[in-house]
Amino acid sequence: MYEHTNKQYILGIDIGGSHITAALVDDSSGLIAEQTITRKRIDAAADSETILFGWMAALHQTIATIPGALLSGIGIAMPGPFNYEEGICLMRGVNKYDALYNVDVLKFIRKQFDLAQTFPVKFENDACCFGLGESISAELQPFENVMAITLGTGFGATFIKNQLIKKEGKGIPANGELYNFPYLDGIAEDYISAAWMLKKYNSLTGNRVTEVAHIAALALDKQDANALIVFEGFGNHLATCLLPWIKSFKAHCLVIGGSIAKSSTLFIAPLKKALSNEGIQLEIKISILMELSAITGAAYLTKQNEKEKLADGSLWRKTSQPLLPFNSAGTINETGYNMYPFHKIGTGDIYTGYDSMAEWMATKKTVMIDGFGGNDWTEIQAKLATYFTKNNISVRWFETINFQKPEAEINKLVKPFLGEEDAVWGTRATLSLQDFYDAEKLTNLQPDAAHSLNIIIGTGAAFAGWASLIYVDLPKNEIQYRMRAGSTTNLCSGQLIAPATMYKRFYFVDWIVLSKHRRQVTDTIDLIADGQWKDDISWCYAATVKRALLNMSTDVIRARPWFEAGTWGGNWMKENIPQINKKEINYAWSFELIAPENGIVLESNNNLLEISFDWLMELQTLAVLGKDAKRFGTEFPIRFDFLDTFDGGNLSIQCHPSLQYIQDNFGENITQDETYYILDCKDNAKVYLGFQDDINAADFKKELNASVEENRAIDIDRYVQSFEARKHDLFLIPNKTIHSAGKDNMVLEISATPYIFTFKMYDWVRLDLEGNPRPINIDHAFNNLDFTRKGASVKEGLISKQTMLENHNDWQVVNLSTHADHFYAVHRLEFSTTMQCHTNNQCHVMMLVEGESITIKTRDGSPTRFYYAETFIIPAAANGYEIINHGKTQAKVIQAFIK
Repeated sequence: MYEHTNKQYILGIDIGGSHITAALVDDSSGLIAEQTITRKRIDAAADSETILFGWMAALHQTIATIPGALLSGIGIAMPGPFNYEEGICLMRGVNKYDALYNVDVLKFIRKQFDLAQTFPVKFENDACCFGLGESISAELQPFENVMAITLGTGFGATFIKNQLIKKEGKGIPANGELYNFPYLDGIAEDYISAAWMLKKYNSLTGNRVTEVAHIAALALDKQDANALIVFEGFGNHLATCLLPWIKSFKAHCLVIGGSIAKSSTLFIAPLKKALSNEGIQLEIKISILMELSAITGAAYLTKQNEKEKLADGSLWRKTSQPLLPFNSAGTINETGYNMYPFHKIGTGDIYTGYDSMAEWMATKKTVMIDGFGGNDWTEIQAKLATYFTKNNISVRWFETINFQKPEAEINKLVKPFLGEEDAVWGTRATLSLQDFYDAEKLTNLQPDAAHSLNIIIGTGAAFAGWASLIYVDLPKNEIQYRMRAGSTTNLCSGQLIAPATMYKRFYFVDWIVLSKHRRQVTDTIDLIADGQWKDDISWCYAATVKRALLNMSTDVIRARPWFEAGTWGGNWMKENIPQINKKEINYAWSFELIAPENGIVLESNNNLLEISFDWLMELQTLAVLGKDAKRFGTEFPIRFDFLDTFDGGNLSIQCHPSLQYIQDNFGENITQDETYYILDCKDNAKVYLGFQDDINAADFKKELNASVEENRAIDIDRYVQSFEARKHDLFLIPNKTIHSAGKDNMVLEISATPYIFTFKMYDWVRLDLEGNPRPINIDHAFNNLDFTRKGASVKEGLISKQTMLENHNDWQVVNLSTHADHFYAVHRLEFSTTMQCHTNNQCHVMMLVEGESITIKTRDGSPTRFYYAETFIIPAAANGYEIINHGKTQAKVIQAFIK
């Protein structure tokens, strides 16, 4: 068995699409032992056993070159998609290693080498390893900020700061990747790749050249003008795409690798010219080590300590989804769906950096720093303290954690709202944040006159009642990513528990209590900050945010969507959203507009700040909901989300609670009445809906229980009907209705806002993505199922009838009937050029479901463009709006509103 040791060598590995290269790297010097370099061809289309044991043969051959060599680690540069943290291959449909999809490569390697669990085996993206390997070379060590790119079949990029891979932060694109950034009519990789060069050359010449090296040879001979045109065009595209990031990252050095880098003399001139025009002094290096840099970079990963890994962001959040970029440079997709929508709020209104916030604080005598749960108050305090120490400002710090009630007392306080220990759901808490603290001590806390500045920091700080309040908000999806990584816990709790249990308490206790507290202190807040980035912060004056939300409440609004994988997830979003992380195993959900968990992004001078959607509802309820505000209060009533089963699996067979049941058992105000709008589907896709005419409830329940107890599949079609799904169909799912979306659907779920109350009865005998059984809720379901929804009545009453409401020369309004239990209506606006609409003092939730793009013009706002599958809101106070179709074919827009 190899033990964790500080002895001689690290096994560095570079996995390519057709080969594996490995070498032993000296543990102390970081240099490759040249005699150990082994390169072996691999058939990437082979079966998993052939591939894995082919790799192992190369690794054993490498180790054998130095008899008796002791290993201190294994570092592996691996192409994506790949779960680098857990060592699981996610490649599928990328023309390599399909047979390894969902294979635990880490487990295989540990078993083959008989490795102890403490022995370091690290995986990282091959482009990242290349950049890291270059940055630690003696030549580049003096450079603090290094950008590395690989040019070949794809466009790889890495951002290195002080020999650490950076995947988020100021000046860095989402996930540290450039290939998927919007460019011209596609993404950057469409123009910066071998495929573009071959396509361009062949279109200019009519030839069928298949190798970039052939074009390069012709260009170097200067005998083929078309070859020179291709390389010049490639250089121009490269310069245009790189320049904003070179500037925002403040790069000191650019390293270029990959097969096309060998022809750098043919394309580097446009890049140098662009840099010169901007007055940028930048060292440009063409790599000569190529894959050997990836090997040394992979090996170096095994030597980084825990603190460095945290700085890399690998431990404080667990997700493949990137953070919101720190600034808007390069985030706008001008040709399609935009993952990072923002609302411009003026010039110079958003500030960045802890130093700027500390500078404002230094002008005060007392400051309270309050905020949402999940913030790392220790980290925030440390960042601010650096400024105060540097500027000789005497500060007395108080932390609200010292005023919390004992954890045992808090656990007793929240227990009544958490249901049974193994239950999925609890009941909405009736507690207040004051219940978690010794509120009297906090309220009576006196500043220390011996210090020029007194600061109390932590959730609940506002209870001190001092002058000057900063509120640090945090998106709920980021709280969940931190929860999964174990870097945050529940409110006033020091316990790390199972993520599902932690989420239950977030939903039913923490978020309710924290939102109530925010509403109570909103009028006294001076600054609002966004705490989602680990090493940086953005902030804005509260008065500016409130003014922005006021302006937004009469204009068009789009929340920031976020995305989640699931056991039944598919590939439609991967294929149709260019900016999305293609390395995720699948995408099951997109939170297009689930108000309790979405945020709104504000922008000023390229600086971004995200706040919870709740702020808008709390401050502008009447403007947003109009005549429905009295009924729903600050609770936004309509939900839009995606369910993606393209090439995936069926959703569970499920139902949702009746209104009385959800109110009595879970404390919700409205229930989960849903519809499935078929945005897209494959042939033979179907939706399960309603019972077969001969359903026997007792037999059905007996069969479901047997399936759970014996872990066996059942013939669900004996009990549940299914219907062919066609594009633009609407299936009606009022509460108590049995249903499921079958595979190969892209569903736009139009629903009442509640979103976690799904009673699963049958889940196809499968595990979740963590390898655990998914909860089955047969008893809850049978307390709610309506067995009269069966036979022919299902087609008649639960499949929407689409009828013409208005028909004019250039436009028409189609009514998609909903069930009597649905409190919302659904219309589809179909038009070729323009339409004029009126809100009638109601909020409209809308999506372009067919067409390229449209522009919305409200009475008071600027024209806003939306693309296919983007969700947006027209608040009631907008009154009227015009929709303009930019496509060559008819546009279709879904419009949902309260009946």
